[in-house]
Parts: sequence; C-alpha cells; structure tokens
Amino acid sequence: MPTPFALVMTTCGDEANASLIATRLVEKRLAACVQMFQIASVYRWEGAVQRANEWMLLCKIRASDYAMVEAAIRAEHTYSNPEIIEIGIEKGAQAYLDWLLIVTKGA
Repeated sequence: MPTPFALVMTTCGDEANASLIATRLVEKRLAACVQMFQIASVYRWEGAVQRANEWMLLCKIRASDYAMVEAAIRAEHTYSNPEIIEIGIEKGAQAYLDWLLIVTKGA
C-alpha cells in the first residue's frame, strides 16, 4: 500500500537558487528534507539539444501538499518552465516516515 508521502524533483541552474528553494520548502514545513546535488543534464530546448550543469533537488513531502509545494517552487524558481515532478513513495522505514509526518505538520 502506498504511503501518503512523495518525492518532488526539480532542477535549478545554480546553487544559490537551489539553496533558496530548499530552505523555503523546509521553513514552510512543506518538505521534511531536501537533498541538493550537482548534475549534468542533456535535453531538447527551443529546437536544439542542450547540455547544462544544474542542481537537482529531491524534496520529501506529504503528497497532499503537492500543489503548495509546486507553487512555492515556482515562486522562487529562475526557469520559465521548471521541471517539477512528483513520485509517490511506495514504502519506507516506518521511523523515517513517522518523522516526515511530524516535521511537515501544519504546512
């Protein structure tokens, strides 16, 4: 049975924007934790294949808060069409899931 939690993924063009978004989500209790790491992306944009160094954010959230999480990301994001993807969490360590529930309470 799926849990009531999800991962939201987004990419940012620089560490400053990634850090701002991560901090805002945790401050607002919309995410229990946000992991940030550097990646290289290859994608098609405006008719051409592009390559860019970016920052990936993995945000652990309550699935019911997705709309608020997306709005908070869009409010701070520098991209005109940011990747914002939700992936449901099927299973997880119960103690971790309990913590996730507690720290996102009141979002």
